[in-house]
Amino acid sequence: MSKKVPTLIRQIDQSLKSRLAIGRSKRPDKVDGSYRKYIYSWQTYKSYMKQLSLFARWCKAQHNARYLKECRQYVAEYLQTRKNLSIWTQKLDLSALQKLYQEYPENGQKPFGVTLQSRLRQDIKRSRQQATRDKDFSLENNADLITFCRCTGLRRSELQELKGTDITADGLQLHVTRNTKGGRWRMAPITGTAEEIAMVQRMCQAAGDSRVWPHVPGSADIHSYRADYCQKVYLQHARPTDQIPPADKYYCRGDRKGLILDKSAMLEASRALGHNRIDVIASHYLYNLQ
Repeated sequence: MSKKVPTLIRQIDQSLKSRLAIGRSKRPDKVDGSYRKYIYSWQTYKSYMKQLSLFARWCKAQHNARYLKECRQYVAEYLQTRKNLSIWTQKLDLSALQKLYQEYPENGQKPFGVTLQSRLRQDIKRSRQQATRDKDFSLENNADLITFCRCTGLRRSELQELKGTDITADGLQLHVTRNTKGGRWRMAPITGTAEEIAMVQRMCQAAGDSRVWPHVPGSADIHSYRADYCQKVYLQHARPTDQIPPADKYYCRGDRKGLILDKSAMLEASRALGHNRIDVIASHYLYNLQ
């Protein structure tokens, strides 16, 4: 009797789970170049699993494929069928497939021979305008949640795992360690008015060993609150343009040409959010600065 072959989705799941490194520090792996072997967060695993499941179903439907190795030859063709989707979705497809097949070409070669379009800031739609889900979210009933988010800049997953004891003794920072992106812990400064900061402190104190926000409404626009937080942190550290050394000036391009930002302040804001790249916050978080 021949051995039953696992489904393509099952094969993908096994492959991705073999790369899980939850809790492992990514920084040392970045230094030695081994970080591409691993998946450092459950969210990344879930995102990759979702995209690769679509790939598996397409391979089965179009080519009756049964093995992942067999599917490799159809990657470029599959990516061509995704060209009508947003560049961010295409990039996620590509990243997931690279992780699955561990293909990271060097010397300027294109992965799987595919060239993606450049991502432009003006094409970003997330949290920039009214969305359908906003109609189901009451700003009044969730005022405390919104204030808490704008004062701390936590991601949704981090917010749901935050405990009252994660606030520092002086009540001015949060020790963010659980469910962080890439498994990177950080100290997130609490920022806002004295009244807002006091509210965050009271909520953490009241929660104690329990979660501060055990339930976060799915319709809450957490990303926009993180952007508000990022801009506040940036402005706290930013120097007047004429006082920024030339090496610390970040020159915006495209539709924001002429705007000069402070690289040092951008790095502070980036780290507070759990990032380490200033270009990420320039396009995705500091979009309201003029």
